[in-house]
Amino acid sequence: MADAYTPAPATGIYQADSLILYGVKLNSREDYGRFDVGEGADSELRLQLFSGAFGQPKVGQTRDEYSIVLAYGYAFDGHCYRFDSNRIFFITGPGGDPAVGCGFDAPPNADPSDPSYRMWRIRSSTELLEIASNFGDAKALILDANLPGRRSPTSYAITQSMAHRDGRLTRD
Repeated sequence: MADAYTPAPATGIYQADSLILYGVKLNSREDYGRFDVGEGADSELRLQLFSGAFGQPKVGQTRDEYSIVLAYGYAFDGHCYRFDSNRIFFITGPGGDPAVGCGFDAPPNADPSDPSYRMWRIRSSTELLEIASNFGDAKALILDANLPGRRSPTSYAITQSMAHRDGRLTRD
């Protein structure tokens, strides 16, 4: 019986910089992924990928051409890792395989044609788009998030580099 410490099996040619992303495909039934916009709202946010040359009409890609992945964890170098919170990624290419290893194996009574979890084998150099989503009121998302001590570390680094020597880059 597989558990969370059993890594996914290597298949094909070994690639030293490959990793396996585990999650669910949010656009498995439609060409878009759906997101709830909050309690009591009768609305949803839909994400879909379109392609086309500049100045030409955009054509919607099908669900087989890309995946909107709600990711829970990944495997790298034979070890399994969990994200601290769920993450959303756009991955172009095939829709992933049924998940094996790292505790994401399908339950024994699951329908094999519709797996609960999927896995995507990607290279560490694969370009991804991550979508960050937060829900709350303006006070929590804007005011409280920007209090000193809660700001992004990069915002402090910018302030520090500008304040050094009165904003000058040289001593003269």
